[in-house]
Amino acid sequence: MAALMGFSTGVACAGLSARSSTLVSGSRVVAMPQGASAPARFSFSVEAAHKKGTGSTKNGRDSNPQYLGVKKYGEEAVVTGNIIVRQRGNSFHAGPGVGQGKDFTLYALRDGEVLFKIGANKKQFVRVVDAVDRSGREDGKPTRREKKLKLYTPRAQLRAEAEAVAASSR
Repeated sequence: MAALMGFSTGVACAGLSARSSTLVSGSRVVAMPQGASAPARFSFSVEAAHKKGTGSTKNGRDSNPQYLGVKKYGEEAVVTGNIIVRQRGNSFHAGPGVGQGKDFTLYALRDGEVLFKIGANKKQFVRVVDAVDRSGREDGKPTRREKKLKLYTPRAQLRAEAEAVAASSR
């Protein structure tokens, strides 16, 4: 082919061995190594898809709340078996009259009233004690709370009276 184009292929090129073949392109001779020279290294990479195919989504799950916390507060009446505190770990410790489940739930072992106390090392203990009568004094005289309520009228009552006066003046 080179002879047809007017070039001679018998020209010796410096640096080319007998095993090399020459490629003539235009006016340039380029040597292409063959065989015994350094092995050709091919580098290729496998590309994965950049878009997720159709299928399940990563979202779409939702779990129910755990409903943890104090269920019966201080001075509330409880019966045997009532849950007092649902918790993870021992935030509150079981005292007398209180049992603890395997998930650290505290429950009443007897009827009575819930009492929260701070014990040694600032640990919070929950106890169930006999119900305390808070109806008033035994001698019939008013308690401090009753005296205070007589001095101050509740806000809701004041608001209702103010609305009644405003409605009657219209």
